[in-house]
Amino acid sequence: MRGWLSPFLVGLTGCSLFARAPALAAPRATTLPTLRVTPGDLDVRAVLGDLPARAARLGAGVPSMVRADEATEGDWLGAFVDVPKGVCLLSYARASSTIDDVDMAVFADDGTQLAVDEARDVHPTVLLCGVLPSRVYVAAHVVDGEGFAVVAAQIVPRERAVIVGRALGARGAADEGARPADALPGLDDAVAAHRGTLGGTWETVKRVALAVDARAPTLVAMPVEADACVDAVVVPDADVPALDVEALDGDGRMIARAHDGSGARTLTLCSPLAMAGTLSVRPHTGRGLVAMVLARAHGDVVRDLTVRPEIAWTSATLPLEAARRARDAMLAESGYEPARTSISGSLVLGRRVAVPVDLKGLGAPCARLDVVAGAPLGLVSASAWDDGGALLASDEGASSLALFACARGPVRVELETRGRPGPFAVTVRPERWRDSVLGAHSLAASRLMGRAASGPGRLLEGTRAPVRSTALDAAHEVTWTESVPAGKCARVTVGVEGEGTGVDLRAIDAGDGEELDRGEGALATVVRACARAEARNVRFELRVSAGRVEALVGEQTTAE
Repeated sequence: MRGWLSPFLVGLTGCSLFARAPALAAPRATTLPTLRVTPGDLDVRAVLGDLPARAARLGAGVPSMVRADEATEGDWLGAFVDVPKGVCLLSYARASSTIDDVDMAVFADDGTQLAVDEARDVHPTVLLCGVLPSRVYVAAHVVDGEGFAVVAAQIVPRERAVIVGRALGARGAADEGARPADALPGLDDAVAAHRGTLGGTWETVKRVALAVDARAPTLVAMPVEADACVDAVVVPDADVPALDVEALDGDGRMIARAHDGSGARTLTLCSPLAMAGTLSVRPHTGRGLVAMVLARAHGDVVRDLTVRPEIAWTSATLPLEAARRARDAMLAESGYEPARTSISGSLVLGRRVAVPVDLKGLGAPCARLDVVAGAPLGLVSASAWDDGGALLASDEGASSLALFACARGPVRVELETRGRPGPFAVTVRPERWRDSVLGAHSLAASRLMGRAASGPGRLLEGTRAPVRSTALDAAHEVTWTESVPAGKCARVTVGVEGEGTGVDLRAIDAGDGEELDRGEGALATVVRACARAEARNVRFELRVSAGRVEALVGEQTTAE
């Protein structure tokens, strides 16, 4: 270094000796070239590399660029993507070398997160299957660094989802595929304990084991039929200490969530309308295995349950007057007389409304009280009380509902909405089921008729036999035998009141001992026994699990 500097210093010293040196010549004028500007964008293919082509070779569709732009730490890049029905969506983000960490997320229209890859890397990839919304928001989040980032997406056929997901390391797909549920011990015990507490009669429709990963939810189709319920039991393995289980509707909105805690998660969901639901399962940390059992039941099972299920509700769609006319026409066709009383009002969230009605002079031991909802009222809860403060009836519905109240004087109907505000009407009619014993046990009668009523209109169908009453306790059972005519069905319903709980009713073929049906409920239940080519003798066995109750037994005979 010193040798390199010496001539330079000498030169400077020499220059200082010539104070009157001649001026240097002016530099020649030169013409600089003009910059050439070509409009255009960066070629995102260089950032994405061969990923789109690899996905296409594995069966994915044509790649579509969602967003490409410069981004700094904390920025989000995304856009809406329309998703055809019946396919999976592959989305991914890639970035320049100056970005050290990028996350990937897919959201529903209302902001509900459907899938995410939050691993600390620069190649987040998400494969979203299940029942998807028609439109999602696909976005990348720059966590660390700044530079150029690209977000892209491709459609993947369902039958190629596992192959594409594994090959690309995508999160959110069933990476390991479904396995037999027996791969996880303890599932049967968890299901038995849950169903024993829940009550009702359920039909198992799915039983699988799935891989889960904290970086993205695992989605399982969980369709709900109209006026039906589904129940899910999810048991994690030892590698998954904490688990989130959520139910999503057809648009990806969360409508139910399992309670937090350790061990098995359970979720019960009912819907008045058919719904393309999805169950989302995601551990808080790590990855592991969960076993899952899905079961279904008719919507009437909600009246047998010891716990309140989640309701996938929908708001009323008709104006109040149109909804009331439709309800009146349906009841008239079923044989009810016109309403004796009709009272209108409006419900708002967070406020209970009391509607006074007088049941004196109806000429029947019980009244049918229809609560009719007008748009946009949704998720209504109703209860009827006598003037002494005793509960007569209670129910809740997505929009309209019916109470069966047995009293001969003033009654207070309390209404509340837990969904959306809107107008309502309460109509009062004499109930056509007119056994005198109903008025002697008003709460049991309400539970009996509420459980016997079927369908969204809550109608009491078929030919009704006289209602019987009986005292029942946990130490005794009541049995009787009925002859069911050929081509007919006997639908036997029990409602109870008192300090006891837990009603167990069974229908057994009196000839060969085969159990035909079984109903379990906290305060009411129902069973059905049918005879086909010839009459059948059926033995019914009624028990209560705890305490002492007054039970009312009603029977409806219907066509098979």
